[in-house]
Amino acid sequence: MQQSYRDYFKLGINHHLLFPASFDSEEVHRLSLPEVLAYPEFEVIDLFVSAQADIAAEQIRQVRDSGRVPVYNCPLLNGPRLNPNSSDEAIRNETVLAALSHLQRAQAIGARKVVIASGPNPGSAQIQEQTDAFVDYVTKLCAAVPDLTLMIEPFDRSIGKNLLIGSTREAAEVVRRVQEAGKPNIGLLIDMGHVPLMEETFAQAVDDSSSYIRHVHLGSCVKHDPANPLYGDMHPPWGYPGGENDVPELIEFLKALFACGYLGAGEERPTVTLEMRPYPGRTERESVDIFLGKLEEAWRAM
Repeated sequence: MQQSYRDYFKLGINHHLLFPASFDSEEVHRLSLPEVLAYPEFEVIDLFVSAQADIAAEQIRQVRDSGRVPVYNCPLLNGPRLNPNSSDEAIRNETVLAALSHLQRAQAIGARKVVIASGPNPGSAQIQEQTDAFVDYVTKLCAAVPDLTLMIEPFDRSIGKNLLIGSTREAAEVVRRVQEAGKPNIGLLIDMGHVPLMEETFAQAVDDSSSYIRHVHLGSCVKHDPANPLYGDMHPPWGYPGGENDVPELIEFLKALFACGYLGAGEERPTVTLEMRPYPGRTERESVDIFLGKLEEAWRAM
């Protein structure tokens, strides 16, 4: 009998990408979370918790009661006085405080893994200086929450989010430096949808980070058509017109994750989360069914 992918990893769904309006609407965020938590196919949920106290209390209870494994996704911290890699230590310290408010909510829902990211790309002349500043920022966060594993998510440095850490290798180097500073609770996340935007192959991205991978996002991107409404790092679904990833790329990515040992090694099943918007003209539930069908197709092909 063919083994299921569930024998190898805990599958999750990203709440706020399945309901992208939840980024800007507290009401959508509040109403959609119970729906996602009720999907029976998932063991894991990627999410962030509202900063509004009454909604946060409700969401914390819902996540804890669901039995799902929560992975907390910190939103990007790049407001007027927020920048994780600012050369100004006062701004970095304000950003640490903002991040800690999310980390406290992560602890409240029982999360053990938290996704973080760098700040805006400062330009080539300041890359090294601000990378040093980002290492300082991450080290401080790790020291503040030793019970949490923080995971740096590398982004592109061009057509999407345009952040400081613009390659998997650079993210892995930050992880190495933070670990050498005595903070073991640091790793990284590989996002399938970011790899093409960073001009990397799946094999290269995984090889550059294999010993540090703690979580995986599955998805896609639009790289070659600036007129496309989901151009850049907008998390289109697999097979979206003009998108980079579908079943063949998923097969390639999963093979790379097996080759590096993230999948198929050890008794503890790692976490893998679907992070995509719904298909145009389809409901969220219909889109989830298509995601799962494509994952099954890729698994059978492997």
